[in-house]
Amino acid sequence: MDQFNERIISEFDRKKIKLNKFWITESTLNTLKDKSVNKLYDQGKSKYQVLTKFIKIDNYIIAIGLPLPHMEATIEIINRFNIFLMTISVILIVLLVVILSKKITRPLESLKVLSQDIANLHFRKEEINTNDEVGELAKSINIMSENLEKAQEEINSQNKRLKELMSDVSHELKTPLSLVKVYEQGISDGLDDGTFRDTIEEQLEKMDLLIEKLLFWTELESTSLNKYPFELGKRVVAIARKYRLILEENDILLSLSLDMDMEYVIHADKAAIDVVLDNIITNAIKYTNDKNIEIALTKNNNSVTLTIVNGVGEMDESDLQNVWRPFYVLEKSRSKELSGTGLGLPIIKSILENHEVDFGFELMNSRLTFFVTFA
Repeated sequence: MDQFNERIISEFDRKKIKLNKFWITESTLNTLKDKSVNKLYDQGKSKYQVLTKFIKIDNYIIAIGLPLPHMEATIEIINRFNIFLMTISVILIVLLVVILSKKITRPLESLKVLSQDIANLHFRKEEINTNDEVGELAKSINIMSENLEKAQEEINSQNKRLKELMSDVSHELKTPLSLVKVYEQGISDGLDDGTFRDTIEEQLEKMDLLIEKLLFWTELESTSLNKYPFELGKRVVAIARKYRLILEENDILLSLSLDMDMEYVIHADKAAIDVVLDNIITNAIKYTNDKNIEIALTKNNNSVTLTIVNGVGEMDESDLQNVWRPFYVLEKSRSKELSGTGLGLPIIKSILENHEVDFGFELMNSRLTFFVTFA
């Protein structure tokens, strides 16, 4: 048996397979009578193994050997490499998570601060360009902040105008009320010379007119326009004729410049435009200083322009900025019959703004031109 083992070792050596440990036993030989046998021989310090298959054919025993590297060392190297890769992977994942979380949380934190500022009425914008849902949210919040800022400015402006209006109304009512109180006391004291009651009635009429104008002005803000086509030229002529007697009494010349054969059709609220014409004509009569008023209608394609011109004497651009203010008076009215409340121009402004038309005043050579264009 030893000779048999040595012979096999010699044959393997001849095939350049070095065997430090190799043996075959009687039981293996007996097994070969029925089937082949596989054996794995560990070569110890050589750090490899030999897988050998024994086959018996007739009286010959064939040994097929395959050297295998030592698996423990390979597995150990592979394990170390896997541990190294896992460690690097964990570090990279942690770094990526930190970077991504900061990338996500930083804009969210900025939006949080922005929201707090907006809540405290400190309107501003935050530039966040992330090209994702957070970026879209930032754009929406910026738009909201801009709109809220405009709304707050409008509210503040409205509040300021309301305070000014309340102050003006109080002032306008205080004078007639004071006069009523004084003349009423004079009547009680027997000092009436026959004119006290007339003065009281006159002041009461002024207060009644003022309140009526204020209510009408307030109603304009909530009333919807009833627009339909109508001929503006006929309305201008009809309303101008209403003031014929007043014009004659005050020696004021009013000239109309329009083509009676042409139709000046506009699409507007007829009743509201009548109010505009009434107020602007009476305003021109009250404040003309050269007793000359010019009213003209011109048509250009689909637009109609109304202009009313009257002399105003000395006047600067600051006056033009203030003429729309309630109770603002350029100078004392020249027509007692048309003494008003100082609300005519604000009412005109509200009506024309609701119609969304172009209108305004122009001052040239001491003559004031009011214009409105219906497109």
